[in-house]
Amino acid sequence: MNDRFSDFVSLDFVGPVAVAARYYPKLRFAVFSDSVIVSAEDGDERIFLRAVTYISGQWLADYILVRGGIAVGDIRWVDSKMNDEMFRTFQNLMYARVYGKALILAHDIEQKSGPGAITFLTDIAAQRLSEFDSNHVLHGTTPMLCWASEREATALLGYSNSKLKNHPNESDGRRQALATTFYWEQVVAQKLYLPDLYEGPFPP
Repeated sequence: MNDRFSDFVSLDFVGPVAVAARYYPKLRFAVFSDSVIVSAEDGDERIFLRAVTYISGQWLADYILVRGGIAVGDIRWVDSKMNDEMFRTFQNLMYARVYGKALILAHDIEQKSGPGAITFLTDIAAQRLSEFDSNHVLHGTTPMLCWASEREATALLGYSNSKLKNHPNESDGRRQALATTFYWEQVVAQKLYLPDLYEGPFPP
């Protein structure tokens, strides 16, 4: 809405997703405009978290602030060789057929949670990720994903604080910046860091 999005920003946005898709072929990815879908099968939590961690870090390295939602449940990617081969002959048609309750839940938790450049979790997703690694979850009214190393988290806290100075009181931008800064303050205060090894898109 502020005309700062551009063809180059969209390339920066989709680039990390493409790299993750290359390194993690067991996951499914779709990108449209400024939205991304990433899904994994049960048992693939490790590579899912590594992919999301890598993508999130690359976006913020380019100062692309995003928010999202993670849910556990049904998601269906429809692949039909006959139809897909026919549809792909239409140069003016691009599509991904994907739907399911988990996709709706992830969208809802992102839309209905508070402000901030934060990835929110359903309670079930938070429980699942906490069992995998307790440092992945910042508990609150709505659980939030933690994905940064100590170096990244402290740098992003400093960046968030600096952004507050650029937003006048009562503006929507300031509301977003305040929520994002509070999130990073809690991550740093509770030392919810991930190992540095998560920073690269390496095979599991």
